[in-house]
Amino acid sequence: MKLRDILLFGILLIIGAGCSDFLDVQPKDKQSEEQLFATRGGFYTATNGIYNKMASSYLYGSNLSYGLVDVISKRYIPLSTSTYLTALANFNYTESTVETQLSNTWTEAYNTILNCNVVIENVDKSSGVLTEQEAKVLKGEMLAVRAFLHFDMLRLFGPVYKNKSDVESIPYNESSKISVLPLLTADSIIHDKILRDLDEAEKLLEGNDPIIEEGPMASLEGDQEVYLRYRQLRFNYYAVQALKARVYLYAGDKTNALNAARKLLTDTKVSEHFPAVDPNKLLANQSNPDRVFSTEVLTGIYKKNRKDIYTSYFDSEQAGSNFLQPRADFVDGSLFANATQDYRFQTWWQVASGIGVKGHTFIKYKGIDKPDSEDEDSEYFYAVFMSLIRLSEMYYIAAESETTLVNKYGWLNQIRVKRGLPELPVTSEDDLMKNLRFEYLREFLGEGQIFFMYKRLYINIDKDENGFNTSTYGGTEARYVLPMPSGEIENR
Repeated sequence: MKLRDILLFGILLIIGAGCSDFLDVQPKDKQSEEQLFATRGGFYTATNGIYNKMASSYLYGSNLSYGLVDVISKRYIPLSTSTYLTALANFNYTESTVETQLSNTWTEAYNTILNCNVVIENVDKSSGVLTEQEAKVLKGEMLAVRAFLHFDMLRLFGPVYKNKSDVESIPYNESSKISVLPLLTADSIIHDKILRDLDEAEKLLEGNDPIIEEGPMASLEGDQEVYLRYRQLRFNYYAVQALKARVYLYAGDKTNALNAARKLLTDTKVSEHFPAVDPNKLLANQSNPDRVFSTEVLTGIYKKNRKDIYTSYFDSEQAGSNFLQPRADFVDGSLFANATQDYRFQTWWQVASGIGVKGHTFIKYKGIDKPDSEDEDSEYFYAVFMSLIRLSEMYYIAAESETTLVNKYGWLNQIRVKRGLPELPVTSEDDLMKNLRFEYLREFLGEGQIFFMYKRLYINIDKDENGFNTSTYGGTEARYVLPMPSGEIENR
């Protein structure tokens, strides 16, 4: 069974069973729900459906990766012919098409959260359907996904945490029932809800997640069971630890952020399971390079038509009005100034082609050759894979969170070397943070983390960090706090 078929099985089986509504909001037919969770396969069908929802264009298949959040972080110059993208680039969140997309993202996230809760509740009341290990792994995954989605809704729609952690932010849904939930403070969301769920998820996955001993298992051979394989496509034990580090840093708790990041970075099994990208297999490979550096990704999504991202948004000859490109002198003049030996520059960018197009175009998601040219359904794992959390982020978190300047540079230099860059001399905190910001800009383009960095730090988007134009954009709440969808407000 091919990877594509395995991952789409969750959706197909639900639809075939007549309860496709599960993937929209919740099962309206209680009997259908009971039938679904009466079997081991039914549980995995439901969780596969949830992971597939996370890959939708409203979530991490577009808006929360290369699309909406990257555009508002000033990564590209949209064409004026796209009303939506132009409005985004100018922080116009009240424009009708922008409002629609924000509402869709909010709704998709909370629908997916609700479905997580359905699975969690059924795991808790199931008896003999799942093994003890399976029950703990599935519940741990769903708690982590629930925390992950709430966290990104908080980062998108919530206040600037650095300044207003005590103001109302978003609701936190822990039920499978549709209801109007109270808005909780940002601090409460993080400490009472998100970190609580992640702590429980970590305990459930520890000692039970097969990734700890067997690694990602990103393949399937013979008659092997699929249920507990492909751990990079699930919220596994290591992904939970990494998410905790990300959450702690966002909350300004550098002590716990450092502890969580260092736990991963000093674990020999992590370095074994998630080795750094091999430049010898990457740079000389023109036919099927692993441009997403998949060996380093702790968790991500399956995106069957990932190559369409490139043709629809970054290919100057095919993208049309959706074409996205940084200003002509940005990539080699600012982003990778004096650093063109960087593997990311050599792998993710190419000189623009096409009439009237200058500068560089972004090719991280460009299609690659299939392993079997005669089999249209054959695919490399990394050709249909997009990162949600990668190990490199832990180096950046550790660098920012360390207490001494020497140790800060120590962590930063470790990941710089893995990207083909020389070590930086120890100079100052300001220099460290400047270099760290550029690492985020280089590392996470197309992955949605850049906007959240600016919001977390509540800093300007400086002119030399700005791919839109050569202006400096001040960090303001009007730019960094996106409005909650009107439908959510009206229903309160």
